[in-house]
Amino acid sequence: MKNLKPAYIGLAILLATTAVFGQTSKYDFWDKNYSVQSLLGAVKYDGLEVQVEDSVEPTEVDISTIPQLGGAWTTAPNGERFQLGLECSFLLGFRFDSVNYAYLGGGGAYVSLSTSMWTFDLAGGGYANLFLDKGRKVRIYAGGGPLMNYADYRTDREYTDNTPEENDQESAFGLGFYARTGFEFRVNRYGMLGLGVRGTWTNADFTEISGSSELTGIAAFATFTAGF
Repeated sequence: MKNLKPAYIGLAILLATTAVFGQTSKYDFWDKNYSVQSLLGAVKYDGLEVQVEDSVEPTEVDISTIPQLGGAWTTAPNGERFQLGLECSFLLGFRFDSVNYAYLGGGGAYVSLSTSMWTFDLAGGGYANLFLDKGRKVRIYAGGGPLMNYADYRTDREYTDNTPEENDQESAFGLGFYARTGFEFRVNRYGMLGLGVRGTWTNADFTEISGSSELTGIAAFATFTAGF
């Protein structure tokens, strides 16, 4: 739950921003056919379990599930109930963990291991939106295109004996693609609330961290969208 508190604060800021835009818009009819969307959820990456090599017993840090928050901007100028256009989005992910373990050669001494994982991706591509009813109360959408991803992993080791503290950092940058889809229901004249999923693949090299040579994952989000 501690990891999610910053995400809740970020979502509150994003919701407040989109609400302000919505108060001055004709969102009922998407007259200008632009929208801004806030996203809050988590991504599950494949193969991001880090083995602690200096532990007496098998120990690992699972950083594969990372909370995320972000936003998307879309334009769909063609059509009324069915619209085609473009989108761009960003997502920030973060996770903090800590484990205690007895380390090899330490004569029973323990290590307090603190880790942090930060990810950022920027994406954009094609976008399609379909209102399922004439009143535009329910919609489904989909998008996909190229993706740029950056990740930073840090570890801090504190020993209970006289061994000096150790700090390590690994980072990775990759290019790939994404695809996403979702549905939303109108909650008031200014906004729609719903759920979405997003799949990603990048060639970010994490072999030094977890043995994975790519970053592949599936994310799920709660979404709020306002038009302007």
